[in-house]
Amino acid sequence: MNKKLVTKESILISLVILLIAVIAVISLMGLQSKNKNDEINEIKKLIWNVEEMEATVCILPEAYTSSPDKDVPPEVEDAMYKRIVEEAKKYYSAKSGILADRIQILQKGVKAEINSKNYRDKSSIIKKIDFITIDVNGDTATVIADVTEQVTAVGLVPQGIDINKYKTNNKKEEMKPEMKAKLEEDIKNAPQKLVTFTPQGTMRFYYNLAKEDGVWKITSRRGDYLPGQGP
Repeated sequence: MNKKLVTKESILISLVILLIAVIAVISLMGLQSKNKNDEINEIKKLIWNVEEMEATVCILPEAYTSSPDKDVPPEVEDAMYKRIVEEAKKYYSAKSGILADRIQILQKGVKAEINSKNYRDKSSIIKKIDFITIDVNGDTATVIADVTEQVTAVGLVPQGIDINKYKTNNKKEEMKPEMKAKLEEDIKNAPQKLVTFTPQGTMRFYYNLAKEDGVWKITSRRGDYLPGQGP
């Protein structure tokens, strides 16, 4: 047998094996990259969904948002409490304690809307979410995102009140107790005008997430308004 031919055949076989290995590695890297991109897209969708839920779940039905002094029946209140539980379970982890915490906070938000007689939210939209970082590490992930929300609200504003008439002459412009009481009484008796407000603000949120039964859930969420970006 020609030793030279054997050498060429060996080199050819080695090159083929190497090529197959390279293709396999590239395919694996491509699959891993695709899987990671899929995970990132799922996480982005989760963040959008949870922030839209947070923005809207405390807003009363339209029949009770045209004016903040409209009474809300107990059955409407109970239905909103139940809806909060159902919605929060979709996005928050029950294992970390955040689920129970968010349910309690959101239900208090509904109670505040109901009890308010001078200001009530009508609608709220998430205008944009800027994702700063999304880091995926197996079945856990961390996210930093800036969330911009705009609210439309109505308020009953007392008319004909000049706050300066109730202040003292000192530099701090503090009110004496009797003048503060008179101001509160005058505000209570003053004619009121229905005014629409549209506050907007951007908050930076920090999220931790974990996969539970193959589904991403939020295990922690904290945030604060960016400087100069409060409503």
